[in-house]
Amino acid sequence: MIECILIGIVGYLTTIDERYFGASMMNRPIIVGPVVGLILGDLHQGILIGAALEAMFIGIVTIGAALPPDVGVAGTIATALAIKSGAGADVAVTLAMPFAVLAQGLNMLAFTINSFTVSQGRKAIENRKLSSFQKWHFFPLIVRLPSAVLTFLVVYFGANATESFVNIMPEKLMTGFTVASGLLPAVGFAMLIQGMIDKKSVPYFFIGYLLAAYLGVPVVGVAVAAIMVALLVIQTKRNPVNI
Repeated sequence: MIECILIGIVGYLTTIDERYFGASMMNRPIIVGPVVGLILGDLHQGILIGAALEAMFIGIVTIGAALPPDVGVAGTIATALAIKSGAGADVAVTLAMPFAVLAQGLNMLAFTINSFTVSQGRKAIENRKLSSFQKWHFFPLIVRLPSAVLTFLVVYFGANATESFVNIMPEKLMTGFTVASGLLPAVGFAMLIQGMIDKKSVPYFFIGYLLAAYLGVPVVGVAVAAIMVALLVIQTKRNPVNI
């Protein structure tokens, strides 16, 4: 029970991160996964699942008024269910997207309600009612509580159901989940690349690909090389050479 309550609090904190903590990125699965794993006493599995989910959701970011699937609540629930049921990252990746969409619906409801609180807060300021403004300022914290309740209920009642579901699944279906867990992170990276790549950055992308795929340079080596290239580009732009 205590573990489920703590996980519910984690799910709640992920929903208010961007609004109250300045987008600290603590709602990302790579952060949420280890925290949930630590609560459940399996930090190692939490890190593995968090990394897998982060790769899957890496291309999902909030831009303007767009409301993407809630990766924080999804990462919290999927990691908790996978660890409590004894499953791995493949099952967590499969479970994550439905809960992300469900939590997205709660976020839409919260934004709809908050539009009313904003107007009420504006009226309080215009009428110089500071105490009333403070009430409306913190009201969105209450609006986000359904996400905590959802996280708690799913983790508390869903762990046994998830374990039973995993146990009765045919081996071929589990193999399909394993394959999907490998494909979905690739989709996440593809979405990220689609959003950031352009004609100027294409050569750098293929340089990194060649280093990793053909020369066998590890990820750390590719990252260091990318930093060096970025520094050279910055220096060249600051101090152009006239020929």
